[in-house]
Amino acid sequence: MYFKTKIKDLMSLGSANFFASLIGALFWLYIAKILDKTEYGEIGYLISFAMLAGGLCMMGFGTLIAVYEPKKQNVFPSSYVIVVIASAIAAVIAFTFTQNIFVSLLVMGMASFEVILQGIQAKKQYKKFSKYSLLRQMVSVGLAIFFFQIWGINGILFGYFLGSLIAIKELYPLMKNKKIEYSILRPKIRFILETFSLKISDVVFLWGDKLLIGALFGFTLLGSYYFAAQYLLLLLNFPKTISQYLLPQEAEGKKNKKIKLVSILVACLLALISIVAISYGIDIFFPKFTETILPIQIMSISIIPLTISQIQIIEYLAKGNSRIVLIANIFQVTLYFSLIIGLGESFGLMGLAFAFLIPACLKPIFILIMKSRISTKLMK
Repeated sequence: MYFKTKIKDLMSLGSANFFASLIGALFWLYIAKILDKTEYGEIGYLISFAMLAGGLCMMGFGTLIAVYEPKKQNVFPSSYVIVVIASAIAAVIAFTFTQNIFVSLLVMGMASFEVILQGIQAKKQYKKFSKYSLLRQMVSVGLAIFFFQIWGINGILFGYFLGSLIAIKELYPLMKNKKIEYSILRPKIRFILETFSLKISDVVFLWGDKLLIGALFGFTLLGSYYFAAQYLLLLLNFPKTISQYLLPQEAEGKKNKKIKLVSILVACLLALISIVAISYGIDIFFPKFTETILPIQIMSISIIPLTISQIQIIEYLAKGNSRIVLIANIFQVTLYFSLIIGLGESFGLMGLAFAFLIPACLKPIFILIMKSRISTKLMK
């Protein structure tokens, strides 16, 4: 019965993440049909810049909230204030680089939304978490379509900014009867710095690649890669959901072996379905992007090792040990970006697909090797 309850909570969280991502993916596919590849690459570049800057503003406080709020430690109020200040600074920096005020607005809106969502997650209010994840995407897409007719690609950015404000009313119950206590963060500075470094590696891996590809190979190739990445982002919601559900549970000392095993099996199924189905969908609906079929199939395989490595990461983070995770992420990002430069130059889009898959496959192996070495040292 307890296992069924866990599955129900996980399904609630997962379905919201999936449908939110599906709405977003359908929107970006719609935009891909009406823009040429160069314009599509440009909007992908601006979105990636905003996501990278907004993600860095979290500075590890998202993980801090997820780990310590379930332990009844009042870390949310002070974390929220720091993230908001950081997002304002990042917005100024973003405008300096892009000369686009809409990118700056999106950076601030996204950072605020993410930290509020982490507060909801830490309380294990999975239905509310799911509601806001889905509602934000629906509102963002609806407003992006509306403002696109007025301001073009800047309208998309503005629509996503307004959608990020949808959960602001939850700030009051999260802050109610709580003091902003910066002193409570002092004993956790090391953990914050380590998870901040971890956050940097995460967001650089997910969004920094688009900036690098755009700078090295131009917006046209980036347009094709960004199209391929939309399906990958949809798949990546699965390990993301597993992390969102398991981290607060593991932080309380609860083990979820069955959930982890089922997750790996589902990841294998998703990869298989993707390989079989993706060619038909692109041939029928997106003939302009037929060159992305094989790259997407190759990148889809990565959902399996990425799910495994996410399960490994959760176990370490729940114990407040982020060092091994940080080293593994640095390994993944460094190898990925090196392969982008090498394989992208030689093999184009196909090379970029393998550049993503290879580090994803090596990461869980790398974590196992580090774990084994640490265990050996402790035995000595």
